[in-house]
Amino acid sequence: MSGIDFRGLIPESNEPISFLFSQLMKKVLRTMINQQNETVDSDNEDIFSDGTDIDSAVKYHSELSASNKFFFNKDYYAPFEPDGRIVRLWLRGTGLGNTLSDISGFNNNATIEGDPTLVDGTIDLGYTTGTPKSIAMRLNRDGGDFENQEYLYVEDDSDIQITTLTTGFSIFVRFRLLTMVQQGSRSPTIFEKIDDSTPNVGVMLQVKEDDGRLVFITKRAGVTTAKQTPAATITTNTVYDVVLTFAVSGAVAHIYVNGVDQTLTNFGGSVNWQDDIINHGLYIFCRGLDNDGPDIRGAVSGDFYDHELYKERVLTSTEVSRRFTNKWSISNIPFGQVELTDYYATKFAGGGIGVPGGPSFTTTSFSPVSFHV
Repeated sequence: MSGIDFRGLIPESNEPISFLFSQLMKKVLRTMINQQNETVDSDNEDIFSDGTDIDSAVKYHSELSASNKFFFNKDYYAPFEPDGRIVRLWLRGTGLGNTLSDISGFNNNATIEGDPTLVDGTIDLGYTTGTPKSIAMRLNRDGGDFENQEYLYVEDDSDIQITTLTTGFSIFVRFRLLTMVQQGSRSPTIFEKIDDSTPNVGVMLQVKEDDGRLVFITKRAGVTTAKQTPAATITTNTVYDVVLTFAVSGAVAHIYVNGVDQTLTNFGGSVNWQDDIINHGLYIFCRGLDNDGPDIRGAVSGDFYDHELYKERVLTSTEVSRRFTNKWSISNIPFGQVELTDYYATKFAGGGIGVPGGPSFTTTSFSPVSFHV
């Protein structure tokens, strides 16, 4: 750092040394800002960082900033997820940029296609005492520059394949639809993945635009299991927690909606996988690509919250109920008491003697029974 003008930093005799320190910080920051501004070609340009074929932009949503107050009146418990073994993928729609990080620890990050935005998720996840109560990623919004072109894509990996499963799998998704209209002659598709180019193995969840049914399709070794919920299971502008389970033995499928095991029937319609069968990655909020170009089908106009894969674990109805109750985990933890990272607080509250959280330096406090941290 050069070019800092230190003039005017000599404090008067009655000014504390902290004054000198604060003024010095202001000088350094002002000089840094001026030097950064000189590197920008035009004041009218957005600031981008350029890499090899990559442009990343800085976006800030001030209205989506919330906080949590810790009153130290309840205990917090560590959840099962992520466990480093069974949960192989966990994406949360709380960030923007080029990629969405996989918080399972298996590094199956998602590429963000298009230009989605963040919105108030509206539902209470129990981790903040302010507002908003949650955050979601909105894709394919009406009138957006990339409408029907936005989706998440996870590269194919053995972690997210169902080909070699011996027990089964479970998938948790949280979403809200803004519309259920078909796109590209395909029903809105919450997610879809094939493991090979026939395809002989694949999994998909779609919403039927005409009656609001959820359709869960699993294909293994060329055998298709397609189940659907009753009509009007899904409506627009409502947040849903959906858990799909599939047991290899007997090819038994379940669909839980907001913790409730649905009564399923066989889906009698045609099962249409993606047109482009070369790419075997996971598509979220669409049904893959067209053969003749980058266009997608079955695009979902709505809000993405979570996508979580439990591999070789068929969740029980009790575990599903827990996941819906506490919003985070299959562990038996009450709502609002799940330990989350990136939150902290100092154990101190103001107040005088006798006030909860305040000092109590009395003779009683120094007794062997009471004098402790």
